[in-house]
Amino acid sequence: MSNAIQQIADKMLYQWEDAVRKPVKLIRIVVNPGDESMLEAFYDYMLAIDSEEEDMVFVIELPFSSMSDFSEDVVGYIAQQVEYWNNSKKPEDIVFERVNWIPDYNAETQRNEAFLAVANFNKLADVLVKGTDMKCSFVFNLKNTSDYDGCREWFEKALSLPFHKQMVWGISDVKGYEKFGKLMTRHPNDTESIYPPIDLDGAMEQLAEQAMNEDKSDPAASNFRLALIKLMNSVKKGNASQTEAFAKKCLDIALENVKKDINWVSQFVTVYTILYTDQIAHRDYKTAMYFADKAVEAAEIGVEKLDPSLACRLLGNTLLGKASIYVRESHWKEAADTYYRGAEAYSRCNDYLMQSEALRLSGWCRENNYEKTLALECYVEGFRLSDKLSEELIKNSSYPLLLLSLLNCSTRSKLVSDKEINEVLTKILGDNWENYLYEYKRNLGKYNGMAEQHITRS
Repeated sequence: MSNAIQQIADKMLYQWEDAVRKPVKLIRIVVNPGDESMLEAFYDYMLAIDSEEEDMVFVIELPFSSMSDFSEDVVGYIAQQVEYWNNSKKPEDIVFERVNWIPDYNAETQRNEAFLAVANFNKLADVLVKGTDMKCSFVFNLKNTSDYDGCREWFEKALSLPFHKQMVWGISDVKGYEKFGKLMTRHPNDTESIYPPIDLDGAMEQLAEQAMNEDKSDPAASNFRLALIKLMNSVKKGNASQTEAFAKKCLDIALENVKKDINWVSQFVTVYTILYTDQIAHRDYKTAMYFADKAVEAAEIGVEKLDPSLACRLLGNTLLGKASIYVRESHWKEAADTYYRGAEAYSRCNDYLMQSEALRLSGWCRENNYEKTLALECYVEGFRLSDKLSEELIKNSSYPLLLLSLLNCSTRSKLVSDKEINEVLTKILGDNWENYLYEYKRNLGKYNGMAEQHITRS
């Protein structure tokens, strides 16, 4: 049965097909911020065997590399897709026809770096759809591109070349952060922009309602899930009255069920976390602190009754949220104490990474409160958790920030020797650990700025 997400994909496909039928070279799909995931889903939907898409579609998932290399990159990408189609085992109900096309990497011209791609895709389109009323689409998924200036120039050069009459290219943009708006304006006769009416929030509500109607085994959980989704959507829309109404409904459901199942305590934490995060966004720190205290209170109830792996992590999370409010008001001592309480909570559930992060943040707040010795104690305590963390986890987390904080303390020799530091860091980061930390710091930006940025997101 078609669900709400598929309905969105179907509408996007209809819009795409309408645009493809026009005599254009390039189609741009423009989505609202936050709807990028639906765009990714749409690309997958276009490629699905059971999709209603009747034209030939290739999705090229590559970031733009450089003017000199991108044509060869995308041609190579499509060549791999064609080779896979020709050589892979197909389901019995798939009509197989071998694609008789091989890339021509000699089709180059020094005057136009996009010529290699356009020439090869023209030939492939001719092989695939010549003599039919179908189109052959090449959709560029350019996520993780950094050089959009070069990318736009490459597409400009591509549009200056002749396209096969049955070939069309696709790109995407995010409204308010558009990279290709001027490109479309400069080529009004060759381009078309479509704006899919994506309502993911509404779709998620429909899915929750559908699940509630289909699964009658746990009506309380289903009702809560639907109310929670509506609460989150009302927060996103900034509708204060709806937020209050849905929050009350969520809390009422949780209160009714916690008497029978103590695990519902975690749902109180979830609701209060959403509420204090919303108030932080509105800079109403007094109200935010009220909800943060409620979240901590609910988590503390669970500590005595829930499994420690859940209860202590819940408590740690709520304490870090509360501490972040103190930080916004520059209440450094209160923030440091609360972060430290969070570290203690994480230690009780053996979440050593979050324990070290809470210690780092507590130390950072101590430094801002001119309590250098207490800050050092936090950093050293976090440093000595390194033997409980894997090398991969250390390198792919904020833990190196704690190491930088420790190394930045001129009085660290009071609590830890340089020999101990060298032995530990050589073991986990290698002989060139100093270079590693330097590169880490350089890539993330100024350390103190990163520390503060991390706090504002916690």
